Formats: sequence, structure tokens, C-alpha cells
Amino acid sequence: MIKLKRLHKELTHVWSGIGHYHDSSKSLYGYKDYFIKTNDYYMGWNVYKGEEQINPITISGMSFKGAREWLENYLKEKGEI
Repeated sequence: MIKLKRLHKELTHVWSGIGHYHDSSKSLYGYKDYFIKTNDYYMGWNVYKGEEQINPITISGMSFKGAREWLENYLKEKGEI
């Protein structure tokens, strides 16, 4: 399993209302030249190499766990891990 580094600052996320929803849109995680990020409040995670999205475009995006697994499989196929 790869170790992702959190690249966003502490307290970057917005908490709002009684339900305290979590806004992931400012989250950013990295591994070497690869990044996992989203522009959505929840879900919609994608994998990037630099600024280029490398995972297939999906309608609703992936969960964070799904994006991490996709990146790990991609790196294994490329022989980078």
C-alpha cells in the first residue's frame, strides 16, 4: 500500500450547519508526481499526474478509497511500486 501525503493545510475544510457536512473540495493528497483530489463536497475523487487526470472519466467520480486503489493498481502496472 502506498503512503499518501496530505498536501492541504490543517483546518482547510468547511463545516457547516447542524449536520456538519464535510467539504472535501480543498483536499489534496500526493504520492511522488501523482495526486488525488476532488472539486466536490463529497466523492468525485480523481487521480492526476501533474495537472493531467489519468483515471478514466466517470460520471460521479470515485470514492477516496477507490481513487487510492486505482492509483496503486496503476503504479503496479507501470512497475513504479
